[in-house]
Amino acid sequence: MDLPAVFHLESRTAPVVTARQVVRVARAEADRFGLSWTGLLFGAAYFIIALSPSLLPRTWLYQGIVSGICGAAGYGLGALLAWLAREISRLLGLRIIIGEQQGHWLRVAWVALLAAGFVWAVVANVRSQAVTAGVVHLAPLSPLDWAGALALAVVVWAGLVAAGRGTRRLTRRLEHRAAKVLPAAGATALAVVVVLFVTAWFTDIIIMQRGVELFGRYSAHLNAQPPEGRSAPTSPLVSGGPGSAETYATLGYQGQMFVTQALTPAQITAATGEPAIQPIRVYAGLHDTETIEQTADRVIAELHRTGAFERTVLAVATATGNGWVNDWSSQSIEYLTGGDSAIASMQYSYLPSAVELLTDRATPMAAGQALFDKVHADWSKLPPDSRPRLVVGGESLGAYGGLSAFSDADDMLARAQGGVWSGTPSFSGIAEHLYASRTQGSPQISPVIDNGLHIRFATEDVELTTDYVGRPLGRWEEPRFVFLQHPSDPVVWWGPTLLGAEPDWLREPLGRDVNPDVTWIPFVTFWQLTTDMAVGLNPPYGFGHRYGPEMVLAWGAVLGDEAGGDYSRILAAIERTASRSE
Repeated sequence: MDLPAVFHLESRTAPVVTARQVVRVARAEADRFGLSWTGLLFGAAYFIIALSPSLLPRTWLYQGIVSGICGAAGYGLGALLAWLAREISRLLGLRIIIGEQQGHWLRVAWVALLAAGFVWAVVANVRSQAVTAGVVHLAPLSPLDWAGALALAVVVWAGLVAAGRGTRRLTRRLEHRAAKVLPAAGATALAVVVVLFVTAWFTDIIIMQRGVELFGRYSAHLNAQPPEGRSAPTSPLVSGGPGSAETYATLGYQGQMFVTQALTPAQITAATGEPAIQPIRVYAGLHDTETIEQTADRVIAELHRTGAFERTVLAVATATGNGWVNDWSSQSIEYLTGGDSAIASMQYSYLPSAVELLTDRATPMAAGQALFDKVHADWSKLPPDSRPRLVVGGESLGAYGGLSAFSDADDMLARAQGGVWSGTPSFSGIAEHLYASRTQGSPQISPVIDNGLHIRFATEDVELTTDYVGRPLGRWEEPRFVFLQHPSDPVVWWGPTLLGAEPDWLREPLGRDVNPDVTWIPFVTFWQLTTDMAVGLNPPYGFGHRYGPEMVLAWGAVLGDEAGGDYSRILAAIERTASRSE
């Protein structure tokens, strides 16, 4: 049957796209934008590597940043290697000739291999990151999150590559102009030196210093905001209360949180069933016109005003970057002593610990040393039989700063009568020494020091009495010190050496709360842990950078209860009242 004229059937053969054409188009597009084909291959490889799991599951934002940075680094490496290969070939007169048919099949095989490897690696790493999330009891990224991470990675990669190419063009222009009056080698050297100097100056002065300054102003603004639902203390035994020279408004946000979290005798008795007294808490906020020594002097004045040196236990708690003190630590001391305690701390910065850690390590060290030295000096003047037990503590940057008060572990044992450090950065001087001197065979995540004679590391409660594999430790003599550190805590394990050296904690068997797929990758692992620090507080207690219930047993052991009593009521009480994080 004839079809109406309006219908016209036409048979066409669908075009066939070959792998060779795909490669040709891809290379043409790369050439159009002046990009290195080898650089793009290396960039894609580094992008995939950046998807590999680390200690904590990254958010889409941080995954995008890490992937973009690593992809740009890979591109730069690939472009450099391609340039070197061209120059060497030119100097040696080398030429590699491949037949057209052989070249065709090589390209087909190369594209197929790259495509299969790319898909496999991406899927494997995405699945492995989901395993990481499960290990620390967090939800994995959704497909939408991964799409956002990919988009951000492309933006970050493009920005960094554009900056690198701009720097190269600037170097060439300077070299061309300098070559008019200088020999070729001198012109090249001068151009490179000038561009490196300008780049370093711009990065340090404009990006880093100005960026930190702006963030510092914002942090200072947050510090000036009072916590919601809280008012000045009514007890004269707490800074900011009646008779205190430290007014409530000058304590800053974290200082106000610290003093208003002081327990009452009624709260202590309800949890312990024993009579209690009002604990002492003293704190000095940061004043821009004062030195650290002057801030510490204000803390000492508060200690004398409140009669802190007459208590059974006097604790020096070094705060984190913005002045936060872990309530699980403070309230553990107050419950375990029946309130017969005094806790002293002070603020030395407005910045969160991660930012302070990356930009200024000197100030936390100076603050930790100044506060402890002044407390110890006045404590030493008391008759030996009238002195309170002087203990120390700190978390994160607070541990780093607090440990700086001591020249080494022996000095800490000589001048303090116990302490609990949590989330201590592994590059802290005393921590580094203890890792290096650990019993052979004990892992860096839970090193054994002198069979636990005075100092014990613990990733969980049971390691207060046993090593990591469950073998009982020896007699625990006083003074006792505990280092709490989770294998999945990026703050503990981050350090610049990750850029080029594999640490012991990754070379040895991994911790129980770490994905077994985690491994050290040069350059990449450093950036992964850098962004992991930003999400360190996301997991529940016992994982990442979240330290809480383990504080009770640790302080119980330090203050004399090696066996560990029934702390269930204390744990429940602190869970209801402790502030969450800095």
